[in-house]
Amino acid sequence: MSMTITAHLFEAFLKCPTKCYLRSLGETGTENAYTDWFRIQNESYRSEGIKRLMEGAAPDEFVVGPPGTKNLKTAKWRLAVNLVARAHNLESSIHAVERVPTEGQDQPAQFIPIRFIFTNKLTPHDKLLLTFDVFALSEMQGREVGLGKIIHGDDQATLNVKTSPLASEVRKLTGKIATLLSSHSAPDLVLNRHCAECEFQARCRQNAIEADDLSLLSGMTEKERSRHRSKGIFTVNQLSYTFRPRRTPKRAKHPARQHYLALQALSIRENTVHIHGNPQLPNSRSNVYLDIEGLPDTQFYYLIGALVVSDGQETFHTFWAGQESDEPAIFTQFAETICQLANFRILHYGDYESVALRRIKARLPECHHSKIDMVLERATNVMSVVHPHIYFPTYSNGLKDIGRFLGYERTHESAAGLQAIVWRKSWEANGDPDLKTSLVQYNQDDCLTLKHVCEFIRRLTLTDDTSPAVDRTLPKIIRTDEMIKERPRWELFRPKEYALEDFKHVSKCAYFDYQREKVFVRTHRQFRIINKRHRRLKRTKTHPNRVIYIECKRCPRCRKKSIEQIKQRSRLLFDLKFSRTGVKKWITKLHSYQYKCRKCGHVFGSEARSPGSRGRLNQYGHALMSWCIYSHFFCGMNMSRTRIALGDTFDIFIDNSRMMRSRRSMTAVYEGLYSSILESILQEKILHVDETSVRLRGLNGYVWVLAGMDKVYYFYKPSREGSFLQEMLNSFSGVLISDFYTAYDSLTCEQQKCIVHIVRDIDDDLLKNPLDTELKGIAQEFGTLLRTIIQTVDRYGLKSRHLRKHKPAVFRFLDSVGSWDFSSELATKYKKRFQKSGSKMFTFLDHDGVPWNNTNAEHAIKRFAKFRMHADGRFTERSLKEYLVLVSVFETCEFNNVNVLKFLLSKETTLEGLFKMAGRRTKTPGGPRVVVRCEENCQPLHEFTLEQSSPPAISRLQIPK
Repeated sequence: MSMTITAHLFEAFLKCPTKCYLRSLGETGTENAYTDWFRIQNESYRSEGIKRLMEGAAPDEFVVGPPGTKNLKTAKWRLAVNLVARAHNLESSIHAVERVPTEGQDQPAQFIPIRFIFTNKLTPHDKLLLTFDVFALSEMQGREVGLGKIIHGDDQATLNVKTSPLASEVRKLTGKIATLLSSHSAPDLVLNRHCAECEFQARCRQNAIEADDLSLLSGMTEKERSRHRSKGIFTVNQLSYTFRPRRTPKRAKHPARQHYLALQALSIRENTVHIHGNPQLPNSRSNVYLDIEGLPDTQFYYLIGALVVSDGQETFHTFWAGQESDEPAIFTQFAETICQLANFRILHYGDYESVALRRIKARLPECHHSKIDMVLERATNVMSVVHPHIYFPTYSNGLKDIGRFLGYERTHESAAGLQAIVWRKSWEANGDPDLKTSLVQYNQDDCLTLKHVCEFIRRLTLTDDTSPAVDRTLPKIIRTDEMIKERPRWELFRPKEYALEDFKHVSKCAYFDYQREKVFVRTHRQFRIINKRHRRLKRTKTHPNRVIYIECKRCPRCRKKSIEQIKQRSRLLFDLKFSRTGVKKWITKLHSYQYKCRKCGHVFGSEARSPGSRGRLNQYGHALMSWCIYSHFFCGMNMSRTRIALGDTFDIFIDNSRMMRSRRSMTAVYEGLYSSILESILQEKILHVDETSVRLRGLNGYVWVLAGMDKVYYFYKPSREGSFLQEMLNSFSGVLISDFYTAYDSLTCEQQKCIVHIVRDIDDDLLKNPLDTELKGIAQEFGTLLRTIIQTVDRYGLKSRHLRKHKPAVFRFLDSVGSWDFSSELATKYKKRFQKSGSKMFTFLDHDGVPWNNTNAEHAIKRFAKFRMHADGRFTERSLKEYLVLVSVFETCEFNNVNVLKFLLSKETTLEGLFKMAGRRTKTPGGPRVVVRCEENCQPLHEFTLEQSSPPAISRLQIPK
């Protein structure tokens, strides 16, 4: 037999499922002054309200608890009081029901339930309770009732509530209550904000402490608890082992603002105060510790307590408002008293005081605004310092809990904010002076506790604290920056930091190379030979394959031939020579001259004006640099391995610094092509976009990628904020294909959301929750729809004339998901996603050639992700941007099936040249044709392969300009 769900149980379930379960068993909790007072006030307000309604009706127009309530069609009364509605397993004692006859004779009368609530402010729970009354009445008479009334507050205000939108939620809640009551097992214990006013508070808290439940941490939300439980973390003690001290980013604007619950749990486990970051409180000659008491229901502030500490002397000021008309006066007196102090600071705990001052300012005359502004300007919220920086071994950051830990004893130890409300309301009713004394003492204890906490924080910041007395009074304190930090994976092999210089020297002497070169060589003679063959000691053989003399015949300034050689220069150019069958080292010795013109006196050199020099005198040729860049960026070898491979394969030994300079010079060569790729992408009809995180030295950032059908453009941004996309994509007028990141929603162009992303998300959640039938139903219907669309795409391609036929099915699916009423949290989440982005998932049905996925951008991101595996954390912003320039070119080659190495060797630096290597036809830009002609004095260049036994052949290149 199912248990009856009453309004009493329904109200308890709204507050806490455990409270509902205990009430269903008939359990009684301990006495609670606030709960008893609240119940008495509600009953009194209800009785007076019903009495007023009855006074406005004739004796024959109202009934009290009418019999035969199951058949209301024949009722003639206008008002029914204490009507009990019973239907199925529901029962509600409705405060009052108003019967409104209709104009038509055949139409039944309307019944409007009325609920009395004594508070001025209504909560969502109040409306749900009224909806429960309406729901029970509707079930009883078999006809829907869609309207109810709430009479509340000191002014007996009437609120008409349309209960139809809330009926589905009440139906869900009653279903959950029925399941709870039929299970005969207590629900999971979860402490919440209602515990302070619950009669079962002591019982539940004791059980939670024994179980070490996560809900003891007041700052933890339900989602966070669920996330920890999914990882197997059920207790505060288990959570404490998950904290890892993290290094504060150097460029962080607001470091240490997050509150780490794992660190809070660690403080509780070790009974230690942990300091994270650098807590600072302002100090001045006069410190004012402020606490304001008020009634939240009416926003009436009746008591201001200010503890003034100036030059070591304490003075407590109390400002009491006997009625609401006295409220502006006490704030005026407070501001005038405080503003007389010299160099004062106001300290308060929480934002209640600052909110009160701002509200009162609007009610005060203009002449008092300047003093209130001065008070607000010099006010500091101490909680804003404690929350991110100081972790006390308490379950909450409440002032009373922290004060209790620091050893401050209050006059009323168990009194809290709710008790103060009861005292004030009782004083208003009977004027008992003892109640006023208790309120003033309670307020004074809050100020003294705040002073105690602030003194503790100031003592933390003292740089020289060696007094034995201080050490005895302070609890155990640990700073998180002194805790042992685990090295992240990208820093496992960086040099270790040592506490002592001697340890550092001893560890350095144990290195592998040091042992072989300095220690083993003295006892093992074979190492004398082995060490001589070390790669680091090898030098590149400089025997040239060809020799070139670069000469000039004319002065580049006056064009005269009267020039003379004044100095000869020579250098080696190391390069690789590629052929059809292989590659070999190729060394060229270049001889150039410095000239002086006899006519104009101009001094110039010949090599700087030679073809291909581009004004730079590089030691390494283009083919060699191309091979290094290809091996490093495209083949995934780091620079050190590329350097080793170059030495082992070609006997060319280059140090790391020269390799880096060569990379920068190659980056500069392709800067123009990099810009051309972006310009070309923005002119296309479709654009793929994606982003991924990257770790640089000392900070984090994001690499973004824009991909077309045949081009890719990478770039770096220090954050994931997408506001720059508005300006960057201003000229783009096509369809943007992206994932579901909200930054893309602000763009004005048409968008296609990647369907694969939501398919993966649904599939992952379905694997984790195989018994969620509602989610499974969405997945099956969505999968069937997508399967039919993909079959059309595979048969006809991305052509809108074949894809438009699926639009009616898409609309039916989106409408059906939007109209379903889910009880599953996951199904509700995907319902919201389809309602928000459903239309953007099927934009491709209306366009030709628009993909339904973001594969192009994801494929480009994989290129960077593979490289990031070995370089993450070692990037600098400069090296990352150099890499992104080159990888944009390489990935564009890949998209066009162009051999990357051959493209580099071709010295092609234009997008048209790249397309030409891909076999694509490109339009030749208009303009005059350029013809290169050699001067008659220039001799052709002859190359000779040098044999070991023959002398080097010589060729002469004459440069006329």
